[in-house]
Amino acid sequence: MSQWISELPEALLLQILSLLPTKQVVAMSVLAKRWRYLWKMVPSLEFGYFMFSDNVSRCLLSNQDPVLQRLCLRIDYDYNSNMDIGVLMGIAFGLHVRNLELYVYAFEKFRFPTSLCNSESLETLKLSDAILVDVPSPICLKSLRTLHLHGVVYKDDESVSNLLSGCVSLENLVVHRFQQSDVNTFTIAVPSLQRLTLTSENDDEDSIYVINAPSLKYLEFQGVLDDNTFVIKNSPELVEASLRDIFDVFGHPNISVFENILRSLTSVKRLSLEILAPSKIKFPTGSIFFQLVYLELDTYEPMWWNVLMLMLDSSPNLQVLKLIRKSWRREDPEAYMKWNKPKYVPKCLLLHLETLVWKNYQGEIEDEKEVAKYILTNASRLKKATFSNAYIRPETSRQRLKELRSVVMASNSCKLVFKGHR
Repeated sequence: MSQWISELPEALLLQILSLLPTKQVVAMSVLAKRWRYLWKMVPSLEFGYFMFSDNVSRCLLSNQDPVLQRLCLRIDYDYNSNMDIGVLMGIAFGLHVRNLELYVYAFEKFRFPTSLCNSESLETLKLSDAILVDVPSPICLKSLRTLHLHGVVYKDDESVSNLLSGCVSLENLVVHRFQQSDVNTFTIAVPSLQRLTLTSENDDEDSIYVINAPSLKYLEFQGVLDDNTFVIKNSPELVEASLRDIFDVFGHPNISVFENILRSLTSVKRLSLEILAPSKIKFPTGSIFFQLVYLELDTYEPMWWNVLMLMLDSSPNLQVLKLIRKSWRREDPEAYMKWNKPKYVPKCLLLHLETLVWKNYQGEIEDEKEVAKYILTNASRLKKATFSNAYIRPETSRQRLKELRSVVMASNSCKLVFKGHR
């Protein structure tokens, strides 16, 4: 087997070795004479947990690839407290590392390495866990395009601003916060930013998020917010957004924050919503989502159709509607409240809706059946309606399809499909 692998082209061998932890790659150097030095040319290195010693530095210094594509360091700093990570960073930047992942596990926070602050080659940086971001002055990461900050702690508001302001080419930012008291105002002012994924958890104090990203095209937010603590100042190019599970500091659905964020998204073309307590949602009706052509809505919560009707009323050009039950509905008397048929049909159903996808449609709950019937009987431009449920038997699938076909559809050309268990 090893002989057959050894006959592969060098470029392919290096690609295969890049997928393995570095400890295994070095160990494989004894398999054949050709492999003895091949590991030194692997463009991706990964070291984890208890492996750290001077051998790691020597391994980095032995690397002969002109550009180190990826370096992943998983460090138990309590176990390796004498290790100088700054030295490792210096060696890595001497190898022109492009993608760096640094995961630190420790009781005490490890200070953000100053050697990271002025790299010219770094394109992707991922920081996770017990890292203290202490950036007293602006930095320069002019090639950085992707930045992940997962569970790190910030010294103050200025450290956030100084870090992000130095990323002049940043396009993709992922922020996952667990501790909120370290920053009062988390400001994301990045002119080049195109994608932002923000998750905020365990917020026991007021924390304000301010987004000023004129090039932003995609926004995803999930988390804990108090009232008036999420501000989108300037995102005229935003075309896609996802809002999920927005709570207040007491663990209750924060409807006012959700509504405020939704009002800032009227330019989007694609929108995904997972809303707790949908029966309480209210926002100005009328044609406010002029650009929206794709809507995805979770149907888990009781009275989810309240949000559906508000969105249909406010989205005159909607073409694709996707309804998804991502988990089974909890037992709640509200779940079986009667759905009231609207007095008039939204414009998007009459003129533009072409595709309906309903995933995990049960067909037993009354509100589901009534909503399905309402859409089919009024969507005059509908081309395809796909209902699915992977957890029901084939005979039940056929029964559901028969029930749906009994509806007098507004569109004569609509293809009706029900996908069940295979």
